[in-house]
Amino acid sequence: MSALSFTQCALRWLLLSVSLATVAGMDGLRAEIPSTTPSATPSPAAPPQPFSVSGWRSQRPSGTDVTFFICEDTKCGPGSKVSYRLYAPDTTMTIEQFRASQEQTVKILDQRVPGQTTTILGVEGDKGTNLPRVFRARRLKVAADGSREYQVSGMLFGLKASASLISTAGGEASSTTNFALFAIPVLAMLGLPPR
Repeated sequence: MSALSFTQCALRWLLLSVSLATVAGMDGLRAEIPSTTPSATPSPAAPPQPFSVSGWRSQRPSGTDVTFFICEDTKCGPGSKVSYRLYAPDTTMTIEQFRASQEQTVKILDQRVPGQTTTILGVEGDKGTNLPRVFRARRLKVAADGSREYQVSGMLFGLKASASLISTAGGEASSTTNFALFAIPVLAMLGLPPR
């Protein structure tokens, strides 16, 4: 990757995230640990206080290393949620490994909830192992009662750490926009290459 300024990198990821619709669903919002990632153990460097995003309320339940954000503004979509979890650095995961982990995750999620059907609508991401790197899976969960939930489930990789980032919303556009909104500050926490 060429030496881009932080702003150029951030804008690149924002535009890429917004342009790629990434959806998925699950019973509740939680970070996922890809089973194909050798360093999928949570990073001990998890910050005590999450960053803040206007219109969102953050919470970090006691005893967990997952930071949740709940939408409190009509702009982000009623009931929208975003979560992230930090992990040790991982520079080896490929898009193919991420795709396989998403297929396995969908099977597990559907087995846990009777009548639920989760469909992977698409998997996108950076090729190779350059940093920073982002993978996204678009998924749609249909509950037994017919209700739909869209989700973007992603893995982000930086110099200092990697992270899972999950955005859930009632609409595909909200889920994608919210993912893009949070990808920039999470990538900044993970460490970007020097300019």
